[in-house]
Amino acid sequence: MRYFYSLFLLLTMGLTTNAQQTNRPVSISIPATSLETALKLLEQESHVPISYELTRVKGIRVKARVYKNVPLQTIIKELLEGTPLDIKEKSGNILIIARPRSGKTLSGFVEDAVSGEKLIGVSLVAPQYQAGTVTNNYGFYSITVPGDSLHIQISFTGYQRIDTVIQLSGHTHINFKMPMAGTQLEEVTVSSTRTARIQQTSQMSSINLPVTQVRSMPRLLGEPDLLKTLQLLPGVKQGTEATSALLVRGGTPDQNLILLDGAPLYNPMHLMGIFSTFNTSVLKDVTLYKGAFPSRYGGRLSSVIDISTKDGNMHELHGDFSVGLLSTQLTLEGPLQKGKTSFVVSARRSYPDLIAGPIAKNAPDGPEKFNLFFYDLNAKIHHQISDKDKLYLSFYTGKDKLRILEQYAVATDPPVDNYNISDLYIKWGNVTGTMRWNHIFTPRLFANTMLIGSSYKFNTGFYSKDKYDQDVNTNTLKLNSGIQDYGIKTDLDYRPAPAHAIKTGAAYMYRIFTPGTVRMRQTSGNSVTLDSLNNNRNINASEIDLYAEDDWEITRRLKLNAGLHWSAFAVQGQFYNSLQPRASMRYLLPGDWGLKASYTRMTQYIHLLAYNSISLPTDLWVPATKKVAPQQADQYALGIARNLFRNKYEFSVEVYYKKMHHVIEYKEGADYLTNSKGDTWQEQVAAGTGESYGLEVLLQKKTGKLTGWLGYTWATANRNIPEVNYGRTFPYKYDRRHDLHVVAVYKPRKNIELSGSWTYQSAMPFTIPVARYEATDGPVTSDAPPVYWATNVDYINSRNNVRIQPYHRLDLGISFIKHKKNGNIRTWNISVLNVYNRMNPFFYYLKQYSATSASAQLTGTTIVPLLPGFSYSLKF
Repeated sequence: MRYFYSLFLLLTMGLTTNAQQTNRPVSISIPATSLETALKLLEQESHVPISYELTRVKGIRVKARVYKNVPLQTIIKELLEGTPLDIKEKSGNILIIARPRSGKTLSGFVEDAVSGEKLIGVSLVAPQYQAGTVTNNYGFYSITVPGDSLHIQISFTGYQRIDTVIQLSGHTHINFKMPMAGTQLEEVTVSSTRTARIQQTSQMSSINLPVTQVRSMPRLLGEPDLLKTLQLLPGVKQGTEATSALLVRGGTPDQNLILLDGAPLYNPMHLMGIFSTFNTSVLKDVTLYKGAFPSRYGGRLSSVIDISTKDGNMHELHGDFSVGLLSTQLTLEGPLQKGKTSFVVSARRSYPDLIAGPIAKNAPDGPEKFNLFFYDLNAKIHHQISDKDKLYLSFYTGKDKLRILEQYAVATDPPVDNYNISDLYIKWGNVTGTMRWNHIFTPRLFANTMLIGSSYKFNTGFYSKDKYDQDVNTNTLKLNSGIQDYGIKTDLDYRPAPAHAIKTGAAYMYRIFTPGTVRMRQTSGNSVTLDSLNNNRNINASEIDLYAEDDWEITRRLKLNAGLHWSAFAVQGQFYNSLQPRASMRYLLPGDWGLKASYTRMTQYIHLLAYNSISLPTDLWVPATKKVAPQQADQYALGIARNLFRNKYEFSVEVYYKKMHHVIEYKEGADYLTNSKGDTWQEQVAAGTGESYGLEVLLQKKTGKLTGWLGYTWATANRNIPEVNYGRTFPYKYDRRHDLHVVAVYKPRKNIELSGSWTYQSAMPFTIPVARYEATDGPVTSDAPPVYWATNVDYINSRNNVRIQPYHRLDLGISFIKHKKNGNIRTWNISVLNVYNRMNPFFYYLKQYSATSASAQLTGTTIVPLLPGFSYSLKF
């Protein structure tokens, strides 16, 4: 016990001595200098160690002060007044630590000063607190800091920077209005809509694409195309020449979640997949996620494309009119009630039928009718109920139609009324609608609630009638398929402190699948020879989603975005559910390099039945069922990123690995139109695993007269499906080893814009039969000669067994822009695709085998040779 008291006395004396040491009186004169210098002077004068993290005190200034016999801790506390720092004594040392951030909140919206359009991704920084935030998808921001005043810097590329001091009294609500940059240099600049340095964010595998960049690219027949521009990014591939299908990191077109103002879009293609459905004149913001998916997204394996449309000008009526070789579009936006309610409406229609229809009808062997066209209609209303409540109504519809009616007379001698009629029609389209309500519960809590509707329908039919003398035969085929969604979703955005951005939400979706109802009917005279209807009836399903995520800056160097997404799917008495962890982080290395890593699990409850990589409207959407399980993927990614050359360039390198389960393929020899046998699509498909991995490099320039990017991808994608390819692993049909894209937009002067893109892709797989046999009618016996069919049977030893030739193409464009005195902007665009006339085949077919050697001759069909185009547009 005596030793215990002695030890206790020694410890007490030591602690008292330390406390006295760290609070000893000091006399010192401190000039107006940095906080770092002042602390060093105090440390030298008092001989007491003062510890701090350099980045915390960097940039903080102190006023000149004189002290005489003042306790050391009192001096330091006075120096730290009005800063986010505090003092702590420990073991004879003084520690400078972060002050608890339970201060006052500044919140509101950031909008365009002229139109009132809410701006997404605006950077707001409080330098003295080393804190910052960005506006969310609705332009809302919230930042909480200690103190009674806040020095705030607001920046957004293409807009004038705001640098101001705000007096805080409790919770302060301010809507910032950002004016457009007005200098000539800014007018000739095409820039990104993001200003945050890439190494600072925890997000990886994500790219924000400025809509201005899409409109600057070379155009096919004068038509700017969002999805074709996305195909030029690393990690994204196209299916075949000229198509707009997106194939992301070894995935398929159905594994892309495309959201238009929050509503899912299922087939975003026009003209059999050649053009995308997005009218770029009405788009505001586009973000592509290839991996590291935030927890708020779910339902697909490969990518998320989050697209926002314009809200409409709150103060003035404006418009955008354009006409090209393919289509004409008109966009109008303006106030319904100034400063309160705005609208935007945009319509586009193609006109190949208006030109080709009369020509085809007047041709000697032309059809009686020829229709081929598409149209789009976007509409949106934005109403500001109050400072805390906003209402948005968004609507989109797009349709395609193809019809060919042919009628031929059958020549006989003597002439009689004999003829042949064939009538083919194909129609498909999307309809989406959302009603969104934004509400600010508190300055730190923002909510968005949506009612969602989406419908995709495909209808095709063929009718033929043959009359010869008294014999009349008819043949009718009809196919209907589609998918409909009706749901509700709510999201909460909570920002308790600059170091935390918490999001949580829930969604319910009711889905109706029409996998493909096929009706066939044949008649001969007055008799019905065939009348069948397959048993692929509508399938109803329900899906529930819950999620939570936290973007947390643990230290200045370490930032983490972690969350969980839980989903459930009920269909045909079967209940599936999945817990999907998500995590991505960044760690700042020496030299300000950001080391990033991520892991995501994704579950997909729908499948797409497709025979090819074109993403045709004939592809069928089907749900997971008792026989066909949901798809699932685990993806890992690791990379480094940094802004270079005074933040003018973004550089990133990523490697990824993705493992997919329960991906489906048609079985060998399967034919969907075997409805007469009573088969359904579930008997036509087989499931297995998929694997993809690769390396992606991106160097992007976002500011200045010259903008663009250099992107390279090395990747591989394989499938292993037990009932396909004899159970052996095979390269997937979208597999290309190397992709290289060079994209540039250059504005030498205010009224001229040059653009170009060059693409190289190594050869994709193709299946060639290794032998061909004549088919026989029945078994061959020694006592009877064989009877051969007119058809042949191909023998295929392995799926995708050859690679034929690489793909490359150069596209160039030039725009002549005139700013008129009345404020209107007139633009002429001339584009030339495939400048050096590279014959990239749209598809191959086997022409013949060699009679003398083990070789075959293939023939490729090209649909995009050297192709000029132009368009005219007027903004008013």
